[in-house]
Amino acid sequence: MNVCIYGAGAVGGHLAAKLIAAGNNSVSVVARGPHLKAIQSHGIRLHQADRTYAGHPVQATSDSATLPQQDVVIVTLKANSLATIVDRVANLLKPDGVVVFAINGIPWWWNQGLGQSENTYLPLLDPNGHLWDRLRTKTLGCVIYSPNEIVEPGVVLAAPNDRWIFGEPDDTSSERLRDVLALFTHAGMTAIASENIRSDVWKKLIINAGLNPTAALTRLPTSELTADAPTRAHMKAMMLEALTVARATGFDIAAELDLDALVAPSKRPGSHRASMLQDVILNRPLEVEPILGQIVGFAQRHDLQVPRCETTLALLRGLNQSIVNAN
Repeated sequence: MNVCIYGAGAVGGHLAAKLIAAGNNSVSVVARGPHLKAIQSHGIRLHQADRTYAGHPVQATSDSATLPQQDVVIVTLKANSLATIVDRVANLLKPDGVVVFAINGIPWWWNQGLGQSENTYLPLLDPNGHLWDRLRTKTLGCVIYSPNEIVEPGVVLAAPNDRWIFGEPDDTSSERLRDVLALFTHAGMTAIASENIRSDVWKKLIINAGLNPTAALTRLPTSELTADAPTRAHMKAMMLEALTVARATGFDIAAELDLDALVAPSKRPGSHRASMLQDVILNRPLEVEPILGQIVGFAQRHDLQVPRCETTLALLRGLNQSIVNAN
C-alpha cells in the first residue's frame, strides 16, 4: 500500500519510523522545517524503551501535491491545523482511500454515523464545515495512547506500551478498518478494533481534559503536576465535570475509570511533558477546542454546570491568543 504520514512530527515520526522499519509498504511523509531536512538527509529514528526503529521514507516533502495518490493517509497534525489542509488531504487520497486523523480530543467527524438528526458539522472544530463536506465519508476514527517527543530533528523519543484504537464512525466493521489494523499490526504496534469509537474517545479525553490544560497553564512536566496534591485535586475536578458531560451525550463511562489512579504520582513517574505543554514551550497554537472547548460546548447544549472547565477554558483561550499574537 501507499501510506502517507501527514505531519510527521512527534506522533507522526513514531508512526513513520515503525512503518518504514517494517518494510511492508511504501511510506511517505509530509513534514516541515528542520525536522523535514533531517529526515531528508538522515531518515527518521525512533527510540522506545530498549529498541530503535529507523529508516528512510520513499519521499519526504513539505508539499503533498508532489506525492502519488495514497491508499492510507494518517494525519498527525494538531487538530487546530486541520482546516488548512482539507483539500490537500482530499486530493492525496485514492478514490477508495481512507484517512485516519490521529488527534486528541473530540474529533471533527463526531456527528458522522450518528443518524440524520445529528448530520451536521461541529463549528468549534470545523468552522466552515469543509472537513465535514470533503472528508467525512473517507475518515476512520482513531484514539491514540502514545506519548512522544522530538528530542532533535529527525529523532523521536516514545514512551513504551503505545496503543492505537480504530473504529468506523458508525461503529460497524469494514474492509478499510481491517486493512488499517493489519497495517499497524504488521509494523509491531498494538492495534485494537473498537466497537464504540466515541466511548474510547471519551475515555482518553477524560485524561487529557485534566492533564493537558493544567500542564499548559502551569508549564510543569507531568511528574511534578501529579506530585502536588492541590493540582491533582484540580485535575480530578475537571475530569469529574467531563464525565458528567460524557454521560449527558450518551456515554456513561465513570465506572470504567479510576480518576485517583489516573492522577496518582505512581501512574506517571517520569518527567514527560504533556503535548499541550510541548506546544506552549515551542510557542505553537494549542488544541484548545477539541480538548476542552467542545466539552464545554456539549455541557451548554445539555444545560450542565462545569465551572472548573469553563474557567480553565477561558484561561487557556487567553494563553492560546497570546501565542497566536506572538507569531
